[in-house]
Amino acid sequence: MSMELLTSREASRRLGVSAATLYAYVSRGLLRSEAVDGSRERRYRADDVVRLKRRRDVGRKAESIANHALDFGTPVLESSLTLIEDNRLYYRGVDAAGLARTASLEDVARLLWNCDDRPFASDNLPPMTTALRRAWLAAATLSPVDRCLILLPAAAALDHPSWVEDRAPMLETGVRVLRLLTAAVTARPLSPLPVHEQLAASWKVPPEHAHLLRAALVLSADHEFNASAFAARVVASTGANLYGAATAGLAALNGPRHGGLTRRVSALFDELKRTTDLDADLARLLRARVYIPGFGHQLYPDGDVRAVTLFALLRETIPDSPELAFAERLAATVERLIGRKANIDYTTVTVERVLGLPKDSALALFLLGRTVGWIAHALEQAAHGALIRPRARYTGPRPGS
Repeated sequence: MSMELLTSREASRRLGVSAATLYAYVSRGLLRSEAVDGSRERRYRADDVVRLKRRRDVGRKAESIANHALDFGTPVLESSLTLIEDNRLYYRGVDAAGLARTASLEDVARLLWNCDDRPFASDNLPPMTTALRRAWLAAATLSPVDRCLILLPAAAALDHPSWVEDRAPMLETGVRVLRLLTAAVTARPLSPLPVHEQLAASWKVPPEHAHLLRAALVLSADHEFNASAFAARVVASTGANLYGAATAGLAALNGPRHGGLTRRVSALFDELKRTTDLDADLARLLRARVYIPGFGHQLYPDGDVRAVTLFALLRETIPDSPELAFAERLAATVERLIGRKANIDYTTVTVERVLGLPKDSALALFLLGRTVGWIAHALEQAAHGALIRPRARYTGPRPGS
């Protein structure tokens, strides 16, 4: 019996979803797409569509709790924020690689938050109360990320307008969160200046190189339902304010399998920087089954477009940098040995090394960029008004066994 294959339009219609959601199902491995001779459009297996629809329908029949619609079953949520398709990244349909060359992080925030300039008024800053000043002093000697982890919850308790759920106050709160975290990273007073300008001043980056910081921030702004965005969105679905959602995202990002992976990439640079035989040392690590961080991404089979964009900007700006030459040589060697290309974690560390930034600056760039995405997801989830509550697939002993 021949296998039934559906066009994207047919598959979308049977599932009752948009084309963007259909592609998201494919990227998560929930649907298989296949090339068909003589056609540029890929086809989808009908049995996959039936199976996925059955799973979704079972989840939708689950009883709602506390008068909220629940997202039961497979944790696949619809979103209009970010599309990853054909090895490209788009924010609301706008190519992120193009934005990295022209836009500020604030421009991307306006795009993802779907707002104008009003929330970004120069006087929209978190209230610097006595209690927040004490927290600020207590965190002064900590790393930038640890300062964020202390100051964000401290400010949340003191920023009373943040609990208003109307869209306009929420947008203003989002700006205050971004500005607070920027000040926490730079250890400088709160400021309405663009984030990349504040970082450049704090890290003593020349004006002609500041666009590299801006590009890294823009390319880190959102990446669909990554771990930190999903954490922020789950918290937002409970009705928590944007400080709470951002705190959840920050906690998840700091883990060594997410944003904290930049620390492992940095350690790899340190270990191999002075080697006389890069191939031999990498081969030794691989034989010992040591994980090589910063390479490969399942959503970009042809290479992470964010990394490609940052490498291109680095070559254009500082082509003679020894740090860049080493990073590219290391990336080429790893790709030759294991067939994986550098990803965003690797290239943000490369930016840190090329510009001579303080330790953990790569993670700080990722954190501040992704803050815009956390807030975008929280705003979208608040408008959706549903509590996110996936079901568990039980794998323990059965009753009476």
